Amino acid sequence: MSVSSHWSTVMSKVRGRLGRVVQTRSEPGLVAEGAKRADISAEFVLAADHPVQVWLIEHALDGSDDEPLLIRRSLPADGGSRSWINGQPASARQLRELGGLLVEIHGQHAHQKLSLTEHQRRWIDHQIDAAVIRRVCTAAEKHGVCQAKLDDLLVRVGQRSDQELLEFQLEELNRFNPAADEYAQLEVDQRRLASVDAMKLALDQASHALNGEQAGASSLTHQAARALEPMIENEPALAEITQMISEAQVNLDEASAELQRLAENLESDPQKLNQIDQRLSRTIELARKHRVEPDQLPALHQRLSRRLSELQRFDQTRAELEVDLTEAREYWWQQAKKLHQAREKVAKALCAETAKALAQLGMKDAKIQFQIELNEQAEVATHGADRVEILFSANPGQTPKALKKVASGGELSRLSLAMIIASADPGQHITRIFDEIDAGVGGETAHRVGEFLHQTAVLGQSLCVTHLAQVAARADFQLKVEKSAKKAQTKVEIRSLDADERVAELARMLGSEASEISRKHAQSLLKGERVLA
Repeated sequence: MSVSSHWSTVMSKVRGRLGRVVQTRSEPGLVAEGAKRADISAEFVLAADHPVQVWLIEHALDGSDDEPLLIRRSLPADGGSRSWINGQPASARQLRELGGLLVEIHGQHAHQKLSLTEHQRRWIDHQIDAAVIRRVCTAAEKHGVCQAKLDDLLVRVGQRSDQELLEFQLEELNRFNPAADEYAQLEVDQRRLASVDAMKLALDQASHALNGEQAGASSLTHQAARALEPMIENEPALAEITQMISEAQVNLDEASAELQRLAENLESDPQKLNQIDQRLSRTIELARKHRVEPDQLPALHQRLSRRLSELQRFDQTRAELEVDLTEAREYWWQQAKKLHQAREKVAKALCAETAKALAQLGMKDAKIQFQIELNEQAEVATHGADRVEILFSANPGQTPKALKKVASGGELSRLSLAMIIASADPGQHITRIFDEIDAGVGGETAHRVGEFLHQTAVLGQSLCVTHLAQVAARADFQLKVEKSAKKAQTKVEIRSLDADERVAELARMLGSEASEISRKHAQSLLKGERVLA
């Protein structure tokens, strides 16, 4: 398939929408001005052996056997999004996983990234067993945990010179030995012992009010109950009132007994009061000295005790953590070397396949090498210890040099396309979208790119956005994208072209739809004949 258009920005949006329906990023700018939301959906007809079929079953998102896979996203204007797979709500993680199995998008600037060493390393890593890479990542993360523990110890324990002062402070607190919740209880005991006389008077008055022979509350409630009991038969409502008075009587009796117990236990103890006063005074003094609240003194005591223990065990603990760190780095290094070996093996095969693809693209003398250097002094990293760089030579007799120094834009485009095909998995059945991947090429090279892209159909469905007639002519079918503006609204329409319309569109791409020469050239292109534009 090929898509041609006057407007590359329009095609960028079309490609972007297909990408966003199977990816997780959403942008409010996708929603038309004045609209509440944008709805994007995509339909995929899957072969019975497509890897997605297994994924859908595992996630209980499979539909009927004869129905296509339907993915829908709703993007509110105020941000966020909701997703559905076969009509069932789906999480962002599920959409991301499914999208990776369905669509592979190669943008018009992808070849520019090829000159970046990180991007070059990822080309190789895509071909390596994921378990090998995962072990390096796990080892690096474990090393990071060990390093964090050691750093935390150094920060938490602080200066070793603090130990002498800390020992003095702890000795003072150990002698005092503040207990949890002690300060609050001391205040309660102090208030009680300091007011024994007033407390006795209050207890006596309360007891008299409850148990006075003539006017005591207990005696009066008894009188009230006795007065009402004979009248209950005449007025049933009195039964409930009498019950409430009886309950009040029980409470009064219990209160009276508790007052008596307190009065019996209440004794003046000047010596104990003096001890409490001294303890409170010392608590406040120490709290002020350590700049904490009095009730926080026990917690401070425990905290300083732990810190002194850490200081005393500092050398031992540090040595243990350093051993752990060394062992973690050694394990990471062993896994990084295995990854290095895997990269070298994969790079050799990838270079051979890429060279074949480049020959098909008219660069039979091109040479490509992966320079993979294992750095023994490398910082621990999740991607291993390799420095990866592509060395490239487009012409015979030239020594391959760093890709970013010797490759032109057109050469980068063809090399990127060759590597995409060389690293593709034939059993993946993925849909590949090439968005102006042919940028920077023309003439005879454009013919070769068109033929080459046509061959990618054996690897799965391929969609190509192009402005080159030579490329568009090689497609099995062609779509045209047209933009129109009506009533302050912009609309984009995509339609399939029949045979005559393809001739007209290719003629337009070659120069002029009305030109007879351009139309003949277009017809020749559709027949597979070479035409240099």
